Amino acid sequence: MDRSNISDVSENLKRYLLQYFKPLIDRQSWSDEGSVWDRMLRSALLKLACDLNHAPCIQKAAELFSQWMESSGKLNIPADVLKIVYSVGAQTTEGWNYLLEQYELSVSSAEKNKILYGLSTSKHQEKLLKLLELGMEGKVIKTQDLAPLLHAIARNPKGQQLAWDFVRENWTHLLKKFDLGSFDIRIIISSTTSHFSCKDKLQEVKLFFESLESQGSHLDIFQIVLETITKNIKWLEKNLPTLRTWLLVST
Repeated sequence: MDRSNISDVSENLKRYLLQYFKPLIDRQSWSDEGSVWDRMLRSALLKLACDLNHAPCIQKAAELFSQWMESSGKLNIPADVLKIVYSVGAQTTEGWNYLLEQYELSVSSAEKNKILYGLSTSKHQEKLLKLLELGMEGKVIKTQDLAPLLHAIARNPKGQQLAWDFVRENWTHLLKKFDLGSFDIRIIISSTTSHFSCKDKLQEVKLFFESLESQGSHLDIFQIVLETITKNIKWLEKNLPTLRTWLLVST
């Protein structure tokens, strides 16, 4: 909902979700205990809670992140909550900078992916742009991680427009890194556009695709994206009034 700039519906939906899941959220431990399903549920619920700014979740994650920093990155944070802790920690300048340092030092690709996810959730656009610049440079953040990085930043409400603008402004440079028909290019295009849900954005994307086609770039993903945005628009037109009314009654 944030992506459609429907702030009242977005806030009421967040309030409803927290109200609905709070009993389950409050029973979760910050550990790796339990069955596979218990652990998957824990990770999903605690991520949801922190995404919804549930104070106890934010406080616990921030506490673990501070302890991790104080241990010079040696504290063993439970794997199920690691990405959540990194994400909360990345919201401060000190935490974000420390995570970037740890990203450079890490030799584990799995660890790097988790840190990069945390970095990509920053609410500060200048930090998100820094990540994209590092990805284009290809030294600190390798070229093969650029497409997933753009995908992650586009999922961040503060990074949606930034990621889309970056793709348009750097299209020629992106084609020097990835083949036109490559999986990476498809991911970059779809992840930075498929969430749009208004007619202005549909026209913006359409004009961009037409400009690429006039230069000889033809991809089936263009039509798929345009159809997806059109479906998003129609869904909102049909369901938004009902959803808005229902949330007002339910929260």
